[in-house]
Amino acid sequence: MDKDRIVEEWKLLYELGIAISLTTELKKLLHVVLTAVTIGDGLGFNRAAIFLYNRPNNTIDGVLGVAPDSIQEATTIWNNLKNLDIRGKMASWLLNEINIEAQRSSNFNKSISQFRINLGKDTVFKNINQKQAFIFDLSNLGSDDEIFRELQFEQFAFAPLISREQPIGVIVADNFYNKRPITQDDIDTLFLFANQSAIAIENLMSIETYKNMSKRLIEEQQNLIHQKHIFNLGRAVADITHEIKNALIGAVGFLERARKISDSDSQISKYLDIVKKELNGVYNLTLDINRYAKGQNKSIKKQFDLEKLILETIETVNSINSPNINFVTDLSEFAKYVYGDPDQIKQVLINLMKNSTEAIANKKGGFIKISTYKEDKFIVITVEDNGGGIDIKFLPYVFKPFYSTKSHGTGLGLSIVREIVQEHNGVISLDNFVGIGAKFIIKIPNIMEEEKNEKKDNGS
Repeated sequence: MDKDRIVEEWKLLYELGIAISLTTELKKLLHVVLTAVTIGDGLGFNRAAIFLYNRPNNTIDGVLGVAPDSIQEATTIWNNLKNLDIRGKMASWLLNEINIEAQRSSNFNKSISQFRINLGKDTVFKNINQKQAFIFDLSNLGSDDEIFRELQFEQFAFAPLISREQPIGVIVADNFYNKRPITQDDIDTLFLFANQSAIAIENLMSIETYKNMSKRLIEEQQNLIHQKHIFNLGRAVADITHEIKNALIGAVGFLERARKISDSDSQISKYLDIVKKELNGVYNLTLDINRYAKGQNKSIKKQFDLEKLILETIETVNSINSPNINFVTDLSEFAKYVYGDPDQIKQVLINLMKNSTEAIANKKGGFIKISTYKEDKFIVITVEDNGGGIDIKFLPYVFKPFYSTKSHGTGLGLSIVREIVQEHNGVISLDNFVGIGAKFIIKIPNIMEEEKNEKKDNGS
């Protein structure tokens, strides 16, 4: 290599070093490194990818690939860069002009980022421990190097990323579009740049790991503080609601005696009925608050007839609503039985049906549809209505405790529903159609199906 070329190489590596040292985010640093490898005024390769060494798993994981998706796109990029003339301004251009999202959306990057290979296999990646760069071609590939065959690497540069004498990954680059042969000078420059990049990459990886650990510690600390507050609040609320319930029971008892005395006066009886209804509402509120504050009692789970429970719950809801609600059912025989606490599941159904009855209260042709079916390893229950759905602005608060859009609501119904579903290791979601209706979807693990499959696998 002549003196002029050495000077140009040093100037280039100096500029690239500035760009690397000023990059403080790992994601952006990887893009800066690969862009420097693939621009004409940089190292001049057509395509480049970074693979990082996952030491605990002993695997090489693809993290980023930078390349045009076609020769037309490559030509356009090269022409634009020639017009820009970024010599002497490389660091500034790399830091400010890279289109990261465009790079990540390329087909080349999608293939690279999905790649993982175990170093115990027959692969050229075993060379990451070598403190030198290589020029490889198809004849050097191992039997497990499908990634290079799929992406049509014919001749490519392989430069390990070495930091503090330890491999942290590798840069792979080729000239897929212009077919320019890779020279020893190309390899030497790439290896120097890889060493420069490796230290910066490892430093930012360490910082990112530290940030993630700090974030987790802060979250765990906040959770502990929150749990302590919830415990103290729950204990206080339980005591208060207990006292309120005792007072209500006494009030309802005296109210019943007053009703017997006032049977002759229909107007007074009417007023007393209203008072009883309101007292019952307050009593139910204390039950909801107490249940939420204390958490669900230890559930007693068993196999039960879900279809029968749904029909009984519909009858219960119908008995307290006048006129009767139009219920529609679609109950699958394959989801007839479920493993869980029938009392808690009934509470879930009542709360959801109650919500739906309120949604369709003033709607002509209103209906509530309850469906069941089996989906993979889950028994699915859906409760759907045509009550117009939930306003979008309220969606984030649907399962939030003590949040209600109703003047008479406790805001605990759906919160309790979610707690019960989670107690059953299930999930609940909402399909909301503004102006049409809402559908709550509950998925509970089909324990019986899992046990049946386990017995089949064990040959019993």
